[in-house]
Amino acid sequence: MGQNVPTRLALDTAEDMFEKLKWEEARLMESWGIYDSFNFIVTAHHLYVDWLSLDSAKPSQVARKAALPSDAQIVFQAVIDVSNGSKHWQMTHPASLKRQVIVRIDRPVIGCWYSYAEDKPMAYFDFAGYSLSMAELSDFVMKYFDWILNGEGQPFPTELTSNLQALRIPEPE
Repeated sequence: MGQNVPTRLALDTAEDMFEKLKWEEARLMESWGIYDSFNFIVTAHHLYVDWLSLDSAKPSQVARKAALPSDAQIVFQAVIDVSNGSKHWQMTHPASLKRQVIVRIDRPVIGCWYSYAEDKPMAYFDFAGYSLSMAELSDFVMKYFDWILNGEGQPFPTELTSNLQALRIPEPE
């Protein structure tokens, strides 16, 4: 018996899925609403987990994904946590619970200068010692993906690590 045909729409490469994520980001930036946040997070999750594998990405892209600094990997784990928790009501799979880094999600509020200036509430995420708004999270995710997909021959941008470190939650004294 022959192999089954692909059961996906006309998205055939990791680059195609990244273009979809760019579209999701543009919608997200218009509203910062839950529906657009959900769509962005779910697409980012699946691009990272499913589309950046040897089956669907270039070996150099898979290698760059594997070379991400640990802090960038933690950002993607936070995306995975929120995606799985949102898609499935709550995370219950033992392996997912063991990997979970999210410690708190704040429902959309005006909680930073950006949301205040735009008068647009957004979600906030605390994980692994970091506290990021949806705007900050999406910005890091897009820059990480840009390097993974398009960074041929380029070292990981160290300013991304510095910028993320600046958002670390101070340790209590």
